Amino acid sequence: MNKRLAVVDQTLCKPDQCQLECIQVCPVNKLNQECIVLSDDRKLAIISAPLCTGCGLCIKKCPFHAISIVNLVAPVEDKLVFSYGENSFKLYGLALPEKGIFGVLGDNGCGKSTNVKLLEGKLKPQTLSVKEWQRFFEQTPNLVVKPQELVAANLGKVGLLLDKIGGPRLAQLKQTLDLDDLKDRELSQLSGGELQRVMVAAALCRQKESFLLDEPFAFLDYAYRIRLVEYLRQHFSDQQVILVDHDLSLLSYACDQTYILFGEPGVYGIVSQPYATDRAIHMFLEGFLEGENVRFREEPVRFKPPTQETRTEANVVLPSARIERGTSFFVDNPSEITLNAGEIVGLVGRNGTGKSTLAAHFSQLLGGSLKPQLLDRSDDLVLGVLREDTPFQQRFIRDMAIKKLEFFTFQQLSGGELQKVRVFEALSQPTNLYVVDEPTNMMDVRGRVALSRLLREKSKEGASILLIDHDLEFVLNTVDRLMIIEGVPSKHGQVAGVFEKQDGITRLLSDFDLTYRRDQKTDRLKLNKAGSQKHRKLKESGKYVE
Repeated sequence: MNKRLAVVDQTLCKPDQCQLECIQVCPVNKLNQECIVLSDDRKLAIISAPLCTGCGLCIKKCPFHAISIVNLVAPVEDKLVFSYGENSFKLYGLALPEKGIFGVLGDNGCGKSTNVKLLEGKLKPQTLSVKEWQRFFEQTPNLVVKPQELVAANLGKVGLLLDKIGGPRLAQLKQTLDLDDLKDRELSQLSGGELQRVMVAAALCRQKESFLLDEPFAFLDYAYRIRLVEYLRQHFSDQQVILVDHDLSLLSYACDQTYILFGEPGVYGIVSQPYATDRAIHMFLEGFLEGENVRFREEPVRFKPPTQETRTEANVVLPSARIERGTSFFVDNPSEITLNAGEIVGLVGRNGTGKSTLAAHFSQLLGGSLKPQLLDRSDDLVLGVLREDTPFQQRFIRDMAIKKLEFFTFQQLSGGELQKVRVFEALSQPTNLYVVDEPTNMMDVRGRVALSRLLREKSKEGASILLIDHDLEFVLNTVDRLMIIEGVPSKHGQVAGVFEKQDGITRLLSDFDLTYRRDQKTDRLKLNKAGSQKHRKLKESGKYVE
């Protein structure tokens, strides 16, 4: 049984454009054995995993970053479910829908999308060594998927789309997610949060046996996230639901059990057995599966709040403004706002109150650099934006592990990879104002922790950063102050002011009636149940976050 896995990316490997460096430097080849050879059509290098010594010379010499060689953390060959081919990505194990709400937690590029495609029937499993897997695939999957990425083009009006789908749950979902307010709007005109609510409802109102929700909390504000969780727990606890997301506090609040997906991004993924969700989150952050005696990461993931620094040097003035969108919506900034040099200001508030509209306006007006909420794809190579001219760019590329993506096109990236590259692209522009809109969507936990640190480093160069995000842990660990927008969703919004972080968090969470405590083992945020003793105690103290 092989304990080493060799992967050659078929998109990146270009033998006709290199000197076959991998074949030339391989020490096993120099002993007249065929460890690395060309395929019969001479279009791809093929590596023999049994012969490979894991020296890593071919990895270093490949000019296109096409080769990955890793030692497997556990002997899992008997759990292989799917492989894209020889020297290609492999998935070991499977996260199956079972009765209850099950979470899936893992790093970008470790097989969540492959797992989804297998459950949908878009990919066919190659081996099924577990009886439960065999039983699932013996029949046509009766499953609906809420996709990770949101696409609104040519789908028409909200009301017509939902009424066409129908279903006995539709009326209640419309009420829970306030969809009647959007019924006459074109999907192409919706904000990210509004579009997410429509797509979640479109999935949940169907009459299916199993439901797979891929990042359903992305773009949603705190109120809708909690409404969705409570709706799922009330109406779907006896159904089969898989919930894929990176928001740890919501996974802890929503899910009965959670699968951990780990491995080497782009090389292989291993699905653990399901664990009680809080235990699964703790093991994922520690990088060690106690029940399976497997260490899959050398260092634990830790959330480290920044050291508070007072910044008073004015850098950018956001002018008073009223921006209208169509005839039925406007957002106001009633007075000038000064952003200081080296400061990160979080822009927060309810969905549909104009956060992205206002931020994009300021970016365009003041010559800032914008990372938009919804991301575009193209056939251009990532190489075109991955510059390494400054120490910050070099650190970003290293810490986010995106160097290996340079010979992919934007069309070929996963959602998390696309997010990381677009954030890098925006932060690489020379300007004194950066607007970063929802950067954590589709980004894994380690990426969020690294991005928080990188944004702090970028701010030290003297620019101001305006940050929109709904991951409270990320916001708390990143921003200096909070700009709060209040108003009536889908009708109007207004900047209520810019507040010191603690005052802003208190005002924000009091509006949503939410409180959080700290997990004793990992120091991560955990959401308190409404009406619980801890919830009441924190509200009475006026702190809202323990």
